[in-house]
Amino acid sequence: MQEIKYADAGMDMKKLGLCFLKKIWIVLMAAVIGALLGGVSYTLFRMTAEREYQAVSKIYLDFAADETGEVYQAYNGYTWNDLMAADPILDVTMGYLPADYTREEVTAATKAEILSDLRLLTLTITTHDADRGNRILEASEKSLVKQGETAKEFKSITVIRSVPSKLVTADDRTVQAVLLGLAVMTLFTLFGMIFYDVLDDRILIAGDLKVVTDAAFVGYMGAAGVFGEDYEENLSYLRKQYGKVAILPVTQPTGGKRAVQQTLTAGDGTVPDGTDREKKADLQGKETGVIVTVEYGKVHAAYLSYALEQLKLRERRVVGIAISGADAKFLNRYYGRALCGK
Repeated sequence: MQEIKYADAGMDMKKLGLCFLKKIWIVLMAAVIGALLGGVSYTLFRMTAEREYQAVSKIYLDFAADETGEVYQAYNGYTWNDLMAADPILDVTMGYLPADYTREEVTAATKAEILSDLRLLTLTITTHDADRGNRILEASEKSLVKQGETAKEFKSITVIRSVPSKLVTADDRTVQAVLLGLAVMTLFTLFGMIFYDVLDDRILIAGDLKVVTDAAFVGYMGAAGVFGEDYEENLSYLRKQYGKVAILPVTQPTGGKRAVQQTLTAGDGTVPDGTDREKKADLQGKETGVIVTVEYGKVHAAYLSYALEQLKLRERRVVGIAISGADAKFLNRYYGRALCGK
């Protein structure tokens, strides 16, 4: 028996991979669910998102040249954005609007830019209400026309074309949302399963026992093929070697101390309920050693370590340890099909 040391035991990648393959359907299901959630979430977002409307105006700027001819250089895209949000243009714009409009609302909705020609200004009004957008655009156009009449830098400012507010249609990104949901759910599930399998210390193969005990591995009790034959031969050998050898099952507790009590009292004058005839015969009289058996995939290494310590306290000599009820398909894949029989 030895101290349990998970950190020094390493990781059996083959076992981990086989355990993962048995649950690959969970990943596939999670991917489908993630794709559905991504698509449905994006659709609901588009349905509930606040709509945007844009009104656009093209305005021609007829500059008045000064004696240096540098008037053109005084106005560019950045300047016009500042001008639309400053006095006197904004004051005039607000004068054309009802009282429920605020300067902050108008400034936030307005974008003025020179795209190529310095004489052509593009005015874009973006709002969540088509009528309010149209009103702000109309007021801004009147304000600019008046600016052209009063400012010395212009001969005139003229509205060339005005397009009323239209609903802004966002790009349909349903496919991207579906793929994102699929990827996120798949990765989350993969990491969760790997984390679970790394922490899962249930006993499946002989190697899992090495972190718990240095007792000899007797074999896979009841397994088909070579492993089953080896178990029977090893059991016969141990009985010849030690005399009276009891088969002692260790089961994971599920409701208090019943499973623990069965393990500790077996061979001390009592026989656990449900013990078959062969095991009852093994438990008659005083044994010189015990073979501990654990059921495949149902006993944790941490609990087995605890149970073995209790047996040591009761001066029960563990001469071997076996695994019962092993999954034949798993053994086939882990050890090789030829060894395990058909």
